[in-house]
Amino acid sequence: MKKVLSLIFHLSIFIFSLASQEVKFSGEAGSFWAGAIRSKNRGDFVLGDTYLNGKFEAFYNKSSAYAEGRAGFDETENKTYAELKEIYLDYTTDFWSLRAGRQKAAWGKADGIDIVNVLCPKDYSSTRALFDDEYFAIDSVRFSLNKGNLSLDAYFIPIFTAAELPKEQKAQLSSIELPEKNIKNTEYALKLSGYFSRFDISLYGFYGWEDMPFLDYAPKIENGTQTEIEINAEYKKMAMFGADAAIPIGETVLRLEGAFFPKRHFQTAAQKILSGGENTEEHNNLAALAGLDWMREGWTFTAQYFCDSLFGETENLERTRKFEHGTTLSISKSLLSETLKLSASGVLMLKDFDSAIELSGEYSFSDSIFLELGGYIFNEGKETGTYGKYKDYSSIYLKARYVF
Repeated sequence: MKKVLSLIFHLSIFIFSLASQEVKFSGEAGSFWAGAIRSKNRGDFVLGDTYLNGKFEAFYNKSSAYAEGRAGFDETENKTYAELKEIYLDYTTDFWSLRAGRQKAAWGKADGIDIVNVLCPKDYSSTRALFDDEYFAIDSVRFSLNKGNLSLDAYFIPIFTAAELPKEQKAQLSSIELPEKNIKNTEYALKLSGYFSRFDISLYGFYGWEDMPFLDYAPKIENGTQTEIEINAEYKKMAMFGADAAIPIGETVLRLEGAFFPKRHFQTAAQKILSGGENTEEHNNLAALAGLDWMREGWTFTAQYFCDSLFGETENLERTRKFEHGTTLSISKSLLSETLKLSASGVLMLKDFDSAIELSGEYSFSDSIFLELGGYIFNEGKETGTYGKYKDYSSIYLKARYVF
């Protein structure tokens, strides 16, 4: 598979280069190391990644092509990897454009919190993906219309791309049932945006599949005796309607974002399923966020409040609370003629008071060479919570990279 991906990547670059008026190459090479500081394996490396990320762009009249790939060696698992991150073709006119291929798009105005950002699935498979907050590209066709300060993007996504599960969770599953690769399972998405002097606003619509699977539990009986419990995974349909806005107020920017999920599927508790119940229940779901950004003299402040509300009773659900909420804060400062950047960011859930904190300092030796030292700290609260389950990943990291 790695050889096939590499062949596709290099063949695409060769073909595009021959037919192009202008070609651009860029990328990044680096190493990323992280050592655990809080687990029983304190001092062990939880991440050791040496990588090369390459980007290729080719332009010819109104057409263009883009390809991005990554290859590297994972020291913690002692193996090489290669992946084709994006590859697509563009055709652009003054009024409309068409993009086809494997592409990424980030929806919403939120910083690090997903509210309307349901288009691209997340990668939970590795420590590297967890730290880099990585998303997968989707195989799709995007048709866009542009007129003045308005734009419309319509997505046709014929093949579903799932989020990549953590390896520990995936190993526990007896089977994973993906949606059939059939036209009836196509996903659709719309984004309408307006850019005005006093504010920006976007409206969103999505109909497709949940990125994360739902579990079904079944006892395995041998010779009249239960020997184990089989765990099977399947995906469910979902719909989303959302909106966001950015409003400048003096030196600050107010960001607002909200999403409504009608009759969204929620995981049923294991004991209810084993008692003969369904593995999901449908509930209306509302998520929202408000944030403030302020930048001045090398300082950047970002503060956000977000919430998630489930309508109906939760007594049969794995999720026990109807209402969840939290807050984030991010501060950064550039020093020494902008060669040194110090950053601190964190998220705090306001029910269990579990949290995640990142502290970092990055120094640029030149426009191309960067060295970063930092740490990730995951904390439990009254309960394990959203971030407490990652406490063993609390670590100090060192990252060196060369940008070209």
